[in-house]
Amino acid sequence: MADLALLLEFYENLVKSRRFDELLWDAYVNGKPLGMTHLGIGEEAVGTATMKVFRETDIVCPHHRSHAHILMRGCDIKAMLSETLLKATGTCKGKAGEAHFVDAAKNLYILGGTLGPCYTVPVGFAYDFKQEGKGNIAVAYSGDGSTCEGAFYEGVNMAAAFKLPVLFIIQNNFFAISEDFRKMTGLNRLSTRAQGFGIPGVTVENGNDVEEVYEATKKAAEYVRAGNGPMILEIMTWRKMGHGPNESGTKYKDPEEQKAWLANDPIKLLTAKLKEQYHVTDEQLKAIDDRVETLLQDAWEYAENAPYSEPEVAMQHIYAGC
Repeated sequence: MADLALLLEFYENLVKSRRFDELLWDAYVNGKPLGMTHLGIGEEAVGTATMKVFRETDIVCPHHRSHAHILMRGCDIKAMLSETLLKATGTCKGKAGEAHFVDAAKNLYILGGTLGPCYTVPVGFAYDFKQEGKGNIAVAYSGDGSTCEGAFYEGVNMAAAFKLPVLFIIQNNFFAISEDFRKMTGLNRLSTRAQGFGIPGVTVENGNDVEEVYEATKKAAEYVRAGNGPMILEIMTWRKMGHGPNESGTKYKDPEEQKAWLANDPIKLLTAKLKEQYHVTDEQLKAIDDRVETLLQDAWEYAENAPYSEPEVAMQHIYAGC
């Protein structure tokens, strides 16, 4: 069971990533230029809780809806927001945006621009880790839809065959854009696919509960880190918004299912737990909210006022030494 200090840390990151996404949504509807943006409103517990488990020396590869993951990893929020706004002060000088965000200093590499590499590139990292023998692991995040890609089977199969230290995390929000995974696959849970590779597969049913996600991820990471080979951890969650800001609504979702999941909002769940079980006051939570708001407003002002990169920057960092 997580202690109070950890739960308050989780609460702060949930609020921070929620407000981060809300700022991006406001920017989009007001016509401000953004890179590719996938809002994770409703899914923040996955990135928040899982990222707390991993070592600084582990390599983590988030996928879509990754702002909670990046913030929990400790990436600089001003540079992160600048990158999302495609500014020169961004972590990747405004060239990567959200879809290809990399912070090498934090061992964080987003492989969400195309779907296949989110399974295969981390396998390469894991192969290197196995040769080193220092107990580090690679973490490959994906959504539910991309598990239908051929690269999923190639990556997981190779990891299983070579008994590589890689944890595959499926952030299952039920929909690949507008397609329900249950209709695309005939499965109710994607962790069952692990059986075909001879590796363990576990599903966290309430992926909006940070404590439940944290405990399951700890066990999974310990299993992989102990040299047992890979495993699949599926975390069930729900996105409140459309696939991207330009998507018109969520009419393809069942209204009753949508209502039930929104009532299971991760911030609401944790707030209730903090108040009822730990007697945290509204004043304590408001102090965190206010601190987050100040941090985000400062970061937004910094990023919005920052310059765009000069055109010649596009030719930099293509080859080593340039």
